[in-house]
Amino acid sequence: MRRILFRRQGHPARLQWLPYKVHSKKALLIFSVIFSLLFSVSAFAQKIQITGTVVGDNNETLIGVTVKDKASQSGTSTDANGKFNLSVSNANGVLVVSYIGYKTKEVALNGQTSIKIQLTANNSSLQEVVVTGYGTQKRESLTAAISSTTSKDLDRVHGGSTVSSALAGKIAGLTFKQSEGRPGASASIQIRNMGSPLFVIDGIQTDEGQFNNISPNDVESISILKDASAAIYGMRAANGVVVVTTKKGSGESRINVDAYLGYQKFYRFPRAQSNSYNYMMYKAEANVNDAGTTPITQSELDKYKVGTAPGYQSFDWNKFIIDDNGNAPQNSININFQGASDKVNYYVSASNVYQTFNLGKEFNFQRSNIQSNISAKLATGLTVRMEINGRVEDRENPGVPGGDDYDDERYAVQRNTPLERPYANDNPDYLGDIVHNQTNYAFLNNKLSGHQSDIWRILNTKMQADYQIPGIK
Repeated sequence: MRRILFRRQGHPARLQWLPYKVHSKKALLIFSVIFSLLFSVSAFAQKIQITGTVVGDNNETLIGVTVKDKASQSGTSTDANGKFNLSVSNANGVLVVSYIGYKTKEVALNGQTSIKIQLTANNSSLQEVVVTGYGTQKRESLTAAISSTTSKDLDRVHGGSTVSSALAGKIAGLTFKQSEGRPGASASIQIRNMGSPLFVIDGIQTDEGQFNNISPNDVESISILKDASAAIYGMRAANGVVVVTTKKGSGESRINVDAYLGYQKFYRFPRAQSNSYNYMMYKAEANVNDAGTTPITQSELDKYKVGTAPGYQSFDWNKFIIDDNGNAPQNSININFQGASDKVNYYVSASNVYQTFNLGKEFNFQRSNIQSNISAKLATGLTVRMEINGRVEDRENPGVPGGDDYDDERYAVQRNTPLERPYANDNPDYLGDIVHNQTNYAFLNNKLSGHQSDIWRILNTKMQADYQIPGIK
């Protein structure tokens, strides 16, 4: 038994001792409960680090995925390896994972600190938003002939230097005709083979060259308007309309880098005869089949077979023009940063692409692009937008007066015989006379033929202000 001092209410000056019985087990229980509560509060206040990886349907890592703590709304995004690191307030909380083109997913942690999250592609094509000319519609409400593709498809293709090379085979009813393969070459586009269509980029009517030379990284979507769906653009849309929408900022601020390096090589290129003995033997057989006799004697054929005497040697034009150059490199890099808030939406991008050619180092193409799409809400109902698109193109090749330097090199492989040699007496300081000298590859270079450079500088700007009048929808 233990006594405590107790002050009776209403009598502040009067004190008395009252008995108070304390049981040791009960005190211990009360102390334990209090300690547990204090420990829980302390643990709740601490942050817990969650690490993880986000992948797609085929277990491919996804870059730039937004991962948020549902309770605190703090968030982060996945890096180049699809990994993320996030501080959460509750080990049993819920993560909200979202990514363009994929279904948003909520993931319960259940005490896990390391987690792998798989997102499912949003294949509900009927809910896709399609640009239809001066507006958008959901695909489920479309009755007109419209085809479309998005950046998700274009980002997977790095096959060429132009948009048309990335777009080929992805949209029904769209045909591409590329007449040559020189660096920077683009395809001619037709809708249902009806002729050249009208091109509209972010609401501005433009030409095929501007369309082909925007950066594929900056394209958000491409819609093909056919038949009556193109009528809104008038007579110029008689052959259909290609509508391009460039990317706008979305989500949290982030920086994206996309780069690639590739090599080009002729998949199939006919090889001409490179042995002088075989060439003369087949020529002799052709003479006999045509006229019954040939001026080529057996002794001459024997000299060609040995191939050491001057005039009887062999020369391989295939190797001289194509193989010595090896693979032709092509590289591209794009850096963009984007984001959005309740006041500002921005997307700023810079790209550079460089392409060479298998038939000569003098042939190359380089293009630099900039794209800036910024919108800001200046006041209630007032939004201002500014869009800038610019590029610098540089095409370089030997300067052959009055000739086609690109075709001459290709013809040289097929036309020149193994008896003909590029240099007189095999001396590189003196060109040989092979009669059809336009196909003598030895002079198709900057040193002997000169240098031709075609440079284009293009800048397009668009400014727009929208004001929502109060009380009027």
